[in-house]
Amino acid sequence: MSDMVLTLPTAPSGSREELTPNEQAWIEFIRIISCGSDPTITPSRVRALCNFLDAGRGGG
Repeated sequence: MSDMVLTLPTAPSGSREELTPNEQAWIEFIRIISCGSDPTITPSRVRALCNFLDAGRGGG
């Protein structure tokens, strides 16, 4: 088992209008793919996302 430490993201402190267009697009994308629900963050989901993102950079 890995000793990887998971750092969970926090919500921005400002209003939606203070987010960049890119940040707003990512939030909307996540809402669309999760059918409007807030998926629970679990270690296995974080690992899967990290693996997916690493694969896009050629790292796995």
